[in-house]
Amino acid sequence: MGCMKDILIIGAGNFGREVAQLIHDINQDKNRWNILGFIDETPEKHATLIHSIPVLGGPEWLERNSRGSVSAVFAIGNPRNKYRLISRLDKFGLDYPILIHPGAIISSYSSIGAGSIICWGCFISVDIRIGNHVAINPGCGIGHDAAIMDYSTLYWNVTLSGNVTIQEGCEIGSKVSVIPQRKVGRWSTIGAGAVVVKDIPEFSTAVGVPAKQIKVNLFDPDSDGDPSLSTPN
Repeated sequence: MGCMKDILIIGAGNFGREVAQLIHDINQDKNRWNILGFIDETPEKHATLIHSIPVLGGPEWLERNSRGSVSAVFAIGNPRNKYRLISRLDKFGLDYPILIHPGAIISSYSSIGAGSIICWGCFISVDIRIGNHVAINPGCGIGHDAAIMDYSTLYWNVTLSGNVTIQEGCEIGSKVSVIPQRKVGRWSTIGAGAVVVKDIPEFSTAVGVPAKQIKVNLFDPDSDGDPSLSTPN
């Protein structure tokens, strides 16, 4: 137990519970992490237990207990909330480890950025670039030479073909497929089950087969918005 490192899970929602299970599975393979607890802004969750893990409090807990070099993972599905929360909590000097489920297959010729999460059953092929704080949910397949940029989230069973680019802050719904050499523009959302056969402009919501833009969602990642730490995902 002495060699295990403390880690906080930021966000006590559904994805938070899944990340706790991922950490448990990592520890089953090799003891690495001691989960200190969840951080969540919802007062009703404070001082409760989620799967025997305490909800310690909101950001004020970090104010009181920040010790530097504590590890944290952002279990936040929505990329906009994730970005703003990371920006808000960066001042505490947290360390952002990469969490990879032992049941994922990842080429040694691919790179993964700080704070990223790769769940069970994912296949990451050769020469993939995964940015910082990317969440890849179970069962995703990523083809050769693809790039997934910072803060993006891929939900269950997404398939990216070779040379696909997912730009910063994208939210890719379950069972989305993207054909080779296509690009999804930054801060865009692709609805579940869509098939992307043409490039998707930035700040778009696109749905359907083939995927078509249905609206534009402008988002300034450097705005002063301060979303709640309580997240449904």
